Amino acid sequence: MSASWRRRALERNREANRHFFAELGEDHQDSDSYEEELRRFWLEAARHYDPAASLDEELTVRLKGEAADNGALDFRIGDALLKPLRDGVSAAARKDIELELTGLSQGSTVLHVRPKIAEFSDPDEQAKLARIDSSAADPAMRDLLKLVDAAENEQDVRQWERMVPGLDGVVEALDKFDLAMEMCWKSLDGTVRSSSLSGRGKGYVRSLRNLDMHRSRTVVVGRITELRESGLVKVKAGVSRRSAAYEVRIEPESLMGMHLELGMNVSFVVQVVKKKDKIGRVRSTEYLFVGMGDGQASLLDG
Repeated sequence: MSASWRRRALERNREANRHFFAELGEDHQDSDSYEEELRRFWLEAARHYDPAASLDEELTVRLKGEAADNGALDFRIGDALLKPLRDGVSAAARKDIELELTGLSQGSTVLHVRPKIAEFSDPDEQAKLARIDSSAADPAMRDLLKLVDAAENEQDVRQWERMVPGLDGVVEALDKFDLAMEMCWKSLDGTVRSSSLSGRGKGYVRSLRNLDMHRSRTVVVGRITELRESGLVKVKAGVSRRSAAYEVRIEPESLMGMHLELGMNVSFVVQVVKKKDKIGRVRSTEYLFVGMGDGQASLLDG
């Protein structure tokens, strides 16, 4: 079957699909379910003529706001938006997923993005993969849209924790240019999923950055490997290169009177101060000196 004949056959079936669903007169719940039925019916009909027929997978990102009204993409918006979007998809897939921008259309500004397609020198190998109706990017994209939907509805997003930094970067880019966003993912098996991120959703994502302070006490035991007059003492807990190391903060005046030396074994009672964001990620940790551990109080006597 020639490529040109195949394209003509598929296009004829695409138009037949539209007429078929128009004549049904059914009220579909939403545009996603309607388009999904269209795509799946088209795929089934197309494979009747060509068993190797397949759908394309594509992510469309519609930007809404004054900066996107003219249907053109400012390079600054593209640079700021596409990298965190790719990072979020890669985090969901737990592997690097390369995305490529395949087109730009109007209606505000609409970005057409797809996972990078592998090139095959063997046509038979490519034909075999044409019948595989999934990809590494597909479940990752679906998870990303679930996360966006949860953020828009101000729901708990902790199950997608690894993807939140990517979404946070997307929100930073949208905020920079005062934009909102609508996303639609079309997968190889015909599935269509949509979600949007308005001012409400962006505000919720920003709120996840707020930090809470958590304090506790512990004892740090080890060997001093670094001393600074500014009040920092680095203590390594073991001799292995992988042994934990702690940067303990001591008031400079107190440090001068303790007569500490490099290589000295110490036991410090410290206050652990952790700052956590709203989904429980530790953003910073400090160790503040409280006192000497058992048997080392004499070091404070000078």
